[in-house]
Amino acid sequence: MRKRFMGVMLAAVLATSLVACSKGTKKAEEVSSKNTAITAEEYAGTIKTNADIYKKYVNIDSASYMNREIELDTSAYTVTDDAVETQIQTLLEQLKETQQVTEGETKENDVINLDYSGKLDGVAFQGGTATSVSYTVGSGQFITDLDQGLIGLQVGQTYDIPCTFPSDYSSSDLAGKSVIFTVKVNYIEKEIIPELTDSFVAENASTLGYEGCTTVDELRTAVKASLETQAQNSLVQAKASAVYKLATDGLEVNDYPEDELNQLLDTLNKNIETEYNTYGSYYGITDLETYIKTVYGFENQDAFNDYATDYAKTYLLEKMVYTIIAADNDITVTADEINDQGAQLASQYGYDDYNAILSEYGNEMNAEIGYNCLYANVAKFLSDNCTLA
Repeated sequence: MRKRFMGVMLAAVLATSLVACSKGTKKAEEVSSKNTAITAEEYAGTIKTNADIYKKYVNIDSASYMNREIELDTSAYTVTDDAVETQIQTLLEQLKETQQVTEGETKENDVINLDYSGKLDGVAFQGGTATSVSYTVGSGQFITDLDQGLIGLQVGQTYDIPCTFPSDYSSSDLAGKSVIFTVKVNYIEKEIIPELTDSFVAENASTLGYEGCTTVDELRTAVKASLETQAQNSLVQAKASAVYKLATDGLEVNDYPEDELNQLLDTLNKNIETEYNTYGSYYGITDLETYIKTVYGFENQDAFNDYATDYAKTYLLEKMVYTIIAADNDITVTADEINDQGAQLASQYGYDDYNAILSEYGNEMNAEIGYNCLYANVAKFLSDNCTLA
């Protein structure tokens, strides 16, 4: 349960501006590291200001993160030919079609559509008759005799299958009784995966996400390049995480900026409340504390609050350290970087463009996305300035 909760919390932090930011532009004399309404062009100017605030709470010198030697198995970040073929197969399976096969013989694991009618002493019994039912042969969802009796049947033919209900069957009227099921398999559902050909690639490149490819070889090249980019990004993050761990091991934290910490906690609590309001009835739960206990396994509301506080502090410490490193090493973020990431976010969540998000949620989003961009730039810096043991 905690792992799922972590995912929710991460989503909450990444969407801080969406649910918990105040409107209006902060006055220049008000010094705070909270997210405020700014333009994408203004974000770079907040980096040093925030770093100065953070330096009141934590001190980190360049020796703790520059030119550190780390241990990391990089083999997982190498893209093999097998990985390329696996990814291509995944793409093809996304375009698979289901075909109704009206001839042939059933076998285990086939998904079939059937009609059946069960009779006890020649009389149909309640719940024993159905038409056009989808069933996976051998799944064990029917009683064993019927489940196994569906193997080896010809599609379209009618069969009588003798069956005996288990002695502990839920219905006392049927428990231990011998019955006859009359069944007919209407069709077998076959998943047809497209054949990988040049013509298929040319016709479906855009749908596959590789617009411009016209041959199988071009698709393989594009897929490999995409996987290598993903692997490189993952390697950068892994190296940066390793350096961050070394840099913060034993690091003394005086405190946390109270207003920003409270903003994060407010966001996390509002997110869990929103989730409860949306899904609580699905679980049959009528109060937030029971939802937290049942869905996430926390002992009570206080335990959740403690966990949320620890999580928020962990996130905020990382933000303080990354922002200080950025300020001390002239690492910045451009408006284009923010707008590009905003456009990706808009596409992901179905908005027309980034401006549509800003119109709905306010320019605080520029501060949140700005830090996401800064995090990536600092991670690249840490990755470039370390060595592998």
